[in-house]
Amino acid sequence: MPAFSIIMPAYNVQDYIKEALQSIAGQSFTDFEAIIIDDGSTDATGEIAKKLCASDPRFRYIRQQNRGPSAARNLGTSVAFGSYLYYMDSDDIIDKDTLRVCYREFKNQDVDVVVFEAVVFPPDSPVYRLEEHYYQRPLGDSPIWSGDFVVESLRQGRYCVSPCCLIARRSAIGDLRFTDGMVYEDNCFFVSLMLNQRLKVAVLNQRLYKRRLRADSTMVAAKTLHHYNSMYRILREMSGLSFGALEPPERAVIREEIIGNALGDLHFVSALVGPDMRLRKMNIAATWHVATHVSARFFTPKRLLLALVPELYRSKAEGRPHR
Repeated sequence: MPAFSIIMPAYNVQDYIKEALQSIAGQSFTDFEAIIIDDGSTDATGEIAKKLCASDPRFRYIRQQNRGPSAARNLGTSVAFGSYLYYMDSDDIIDKDTLRVCYREFKNQDVDVVVFEAVVFPPDSPVYRLEEHYYQRPLGDSPIWSGDFVVESLRQGRYCVSPCCLIARRSAIGDLRFTDGMVYEDNCFFVSLMLNQRLKVAVLNQRLYKRRLRADSTMVAAKTLHHYNSMYRILREMSGLSFGALEPPERAVIREEIIGNALGDLHFVSALVGPDMRLRKMNIAATWHVATHVSARFFTPKRLLLALVPELYRSKAEGRPHR
């Protein structure tokens, strides 16, 4: 059995996937398998991936009909054999020592999850300045319990939910899967992993990943009704999570902060989509759901105003991309 399973969804990334796969093949720690899930690509992505898989037995190629990155990651998880699972994007690059550094933490610190930082590129991207500090981890103790890790991440403004910047034991992920059929799925996966159970986390303030900024990525692409519906679904799913890794009263405080941020995100995504009466009603319904399932403090005149007139969020929405 390999130590690591690297699971990579790939869809129409013929210009980037070779570099991504080469960065995996060049790892200084060699005990891994890489599972490339071709999500129904219509360009040369599959041919490029199959060529490397044919030359390196550590690489496997699987093709599925186009169902999105969540379904691809879930399929990869179901066929993975590694003790540690890592979800990497097919247009990014992993540092050559990432697996070696993380393996050392798993063995020496007996942790469940290793988190690390990323550098973004290229520097001439129009969103570079907005993104360059997002992929940071909190400064302080390591290892740390997952609940405390999230608290410190929020307190220090270093709250990063990307699964590309963490590796977890198979036993920590268990039956947890990415929610199929939507974008922004990383949010719910991260909160479920870190806050529904108490895990031991190694925090590395090292940039072990290189995140490519693309104009057509989910973060910066023009928002559609699909983005709004995804955010609406995420909000309802996160409202039902236990946040059991935290003790009361801190549990209530952090739950309200994370859900409150998600509610605000929903409102300003609706502003970007262009809210009609249906979306305004859905904003009100979401606010009521959070008020009745999380805290009545969310049902305030200000929240109701922002739900009905999300255009008030436009300046905030234009100030940064939504993840």
